[in-house]
Amino acid sequence: MPNRSYLPDPSRWLAVAVPAGLAIALIGGLACMLLAMSVREANELVVQRDRSLAASILQQAVQSIAHNQESVTAWDEAVTHLQGPLDPEWIDDNMGLWMNMYFGFERLVVLDPQDRPVYASQGDSRADPSTFQDLEPTARSMIADVRQALASGKWQSPDSRIRSPGAQDIAVIDGHPAVVSVKPVVPSTGKIRQRPADAYIHLAVHYLDGRFLEELEHRYLFEGARFSWDDRPGGDELSFALRDNQGRPVGFLLWKVHLPGQVLAERMAPALVATLCAMLIVVAVLVASLRKGARALRASEARARHLAFHDTLTGLPNRARFNEQLDAAFRSGDGDIRLLLLDLDRFKQVNDTLGHPAGDALIRAVGERLCQAAPAGATVARLGGDEFAILLPPAPEAEGVQLCRTLIAAIEAPFPLQDAVVKVGASIGVASMCDAASPDDLVRHADQALYRAKRSGGGIAQAGGDGVMPAVERSITKDRRAPAHGTDHRALEHHPHLAAALRQAR
Repeated sequence: MPNRSYLPDPSRWLAVAVPAGLAIALIGGLACMLLAMSVREANELVVQRDRSLAASILQQAVQSIAHNQESVTAWDEAVTHLQGPLDPEWIDDNMGLWMNMYFGFERLVVLDPQDRPVYASQGDSRADPSTFQDLEPTARSMIADVRQALASGKWQSPDSRIRSPGAQDIAVIDGHPAVVSVKPVVPSTGKIRQRPADAYIHLAVHYLDGRFLEELEHRYLFEGARFSWDDRPGGDELSFALRDNQGRPVGFLLWKVHLPGQVLAERMAPALVATLCAMLIVVAVLVASLRKGARALRASEARARHLAFHDTLTGLPNRARFNEQLDAAFRSGDGDIRLLLLDLDRFKQVNDTLGHPAGDALIRAVGERLCQAAPAGATVARLGGDEFAILLPPAPEAEGVQLCRTLIAAIEAPFPLQDAVVKVGASIGVASMCDAASPDDLVRHADQALYRAKRSGGGIAQAGGDGVMPAVERSITKDRRAPAHGTDHRALEHHPHLAAALRQAR
């Protein structure tokens, strides 16, 4: 009998195994390629989104500097004061130190019609005008461009909110990357005539490695945002070049980026290696994961848009959202709309004594009380620090005054914070839309009224008025005045740990 083998023919094993192996390898290769493509596309999407957002934020920052300058440079009163004898105190309060306090500009210079510096400030103090010498090489061509645009008389604004020619550039100033902006001081109405050659020049410098980086990190969620002179990002960082008008890089913004594709690949690679036979299921899981990542990305973008127009501490509309609603109110022309600017009294003492967490809690509580006291249809916004704004719908003037008293009474009620009872006050500046030619005029009038109210010790000041109305009684207004030296302990009279020491000191 011949010998018979019951083992499969090796050729048959190969006929089955090779095609199956090739098929599995092909499916595995296609799956790996799909995974790699998905990882790369997801990463590129995040990188492009972050860099596009950084470019947009930088452009908005440059435009906002010029727009903030126009709040004082496109102004009849500024033209009148500069044409007369030079008044440094007035420039401090309106065009110099005031802009550092409200907008954070680090350096400001005013040049006369012959481009000679007549005023300068650096930080929160006035400086020698001769310090303009270190800015002149950067600003010379920009000033010439502005002068030429004024002289030609053919300048047209690309934006209805821009009322005068200007020039902006990015340069290194005082060892900092900075935006340099030049604007002419021109009339805001036809009541004053000024030759283009007689225009003064206002120059502002804003560093990009200070508040700008904080805004990138806290408002737009750019984690670990920092500035570097070299394009050397870390392994988990992205870079964005800050370029001047000639396209030359001045420096680089760096921030940490979380790439969803990398996380996805790390989670899926072991499963692909261990289970090549289940590649179709893995692909389905991959598609589902990508869809989940896309939803998360959309949610992140929606949150970023929300944060761009709302205050992160109180949830109220921020300055950008408030400006949009103010512009919309002017365009609609719905009656005599009033603007209230409100500033807390003795807030600094609370912040210094109880700490920033208590100060933040106080700001949130004030925002809640303002929303409760404001009438229906009003817009309550936090502009920054302890400053709030309320845009009121048309109403009789008496109701507006009564509302101011109600708001101040609401804020003067004690606030329980931690183990202390805090009492603060408020000052309010009121301006009416019928007395303003533009949203900037309305804000400026309300801000001037608020300044008068605070200078008088607190209360309510109407734009265009001569005096300051007390909130409830003049005695209360006087009590809100801070002492010339030392800490105002009235804001913390109910703090259990300080009560004994306070009584002993008195």
